[in-house]
Amino acid sequence: MKITNKKMIVFDKDNTITKAKKPMETSMSLLFSKLLNKYYVSIITWWDFNNIYNQIITLLQSNSNLSNLFLFPTIWTQMYYYDKWKWIRKYAEFLDENEINYIKYILENTLNNLNIKPKKIRWEIIENRWSQVTYSALWQNAPLEEKQKFDPDKKIRKKIVNEIKNKLKDYEIWIAWTTSIDITKKGLDKSYWIKKIIENLKIKKEEILFIWDAIFPWWNDYPITKVWVDFIKVNDTKDTENIIKSLI
Repeated sequence: MKITNKKMIVFDKDNTITKAKKPMETSMSLLFSKLLNKYYVSIITWWDFNNIYNQIITLLQSNSNLSNLFLFPTIWTQMYYYDKWKWIRKYAEFLDENEINYIKYILENTLNNLNIKPKKIRWEIIENRWSQVTYSALWQNAPLEEKQKFDPDKKIRKKIVNEIKNKLKDYEIWIAWTTSIDITKKGLDKSYWIKKIIENLKIKKEEILFIWDAIFPWWNDYPITKVWVDFIKVNDTKDTENIIKSLI
């Protein structure tokens, strides 16, 4: 694989450019800012725009070329770009209210039927993110240590997915990180949004490098294998830093 011909570097967020659910560290911020001055950069994540803004954008160096940065929050169902000192949402694939209510209804019934609701619920575990509905077993802001112990082999979430997939066959269903299941409109996966990157920035597929921390069936990064772009798997943010160093 050649990396000298790349124009766009696409990153996942958690455990790739930030530690899980954590702000970007200073060492990554310094490297990321240099990368932005040389390449187009995209961040694709299941987090919403505010999370990306607070945990990444606000921590970048003041000389960062933000016009080279493109954000695809809530599992790539939205796109933001920077122009004239502000962030602009170019498009969003929102679910309508009836769809959201139906998905929440199916999830709620399934959790009750399977009797797998956690004993301790801190806040809502089925969240409306407008362009996606997210089931987060212990709530998104539960302590990471608890979340990592909840379903490490994904057996619980696979059981849920098996129960809902026929009822929600018109939607994409993805297992995400420690406790979540994300549901979006059909066809909205990372392969779709890489096609959108190509379409909007007029670059070739061969000029894209995708960097991620996990890729296997059921996982929300898996569709990247369908578009045949070059990709590098990382184990943690340190691996990502080393890749960025080789690029700059």
